[in-house]
Amino acid sequence: MVNFYSQFLTCKDTATIADAAAHINHIRQVAGVDSVGLGAGYDGINYTPEGLKDVSTYPALFAELIASGQWSIDELKKLAGLNLLRVMRAVEKVRDDMARSGIEPFEDTIAPKYLKGRANCTSQDPF
Repeated sequence: MVNFYSQFLTCKDTATIADAAAHINHIRQVAGVDSVGLGAGYDGINYTPEGLKDVSTYPALFAELIASGQWSIDELKKLAGLNLLRVMRAVEKVRDDMARSGIEPFEDTIAPKYLKGRANCTSQDPF
């Protein structure tokens, strides 16, 4: 789920709809159209891209994505929510299977030694 916090998009306090679209297109290129969705983060971010202040501005984002020539209508439907619904159905199935088997959930974190002091705004050799 793509977060629209400007720092995540540009490593600055400012970003634009074009920056958000470029970020979405990059994620699509790396992970595939079935692995990208809109997360935004409007409930907890300080800076939003210019022109993308809330969900009411999504039509402008989708216009930008259409203009890129990389998205079909069916692919935009996946981005808009069908991917999320597919994943949530799969997660619920795993939850139910684990509950039936008596398996408790487990969470782990990345040990700081593997982060090597790197910040969010670096993409070269993260580990």
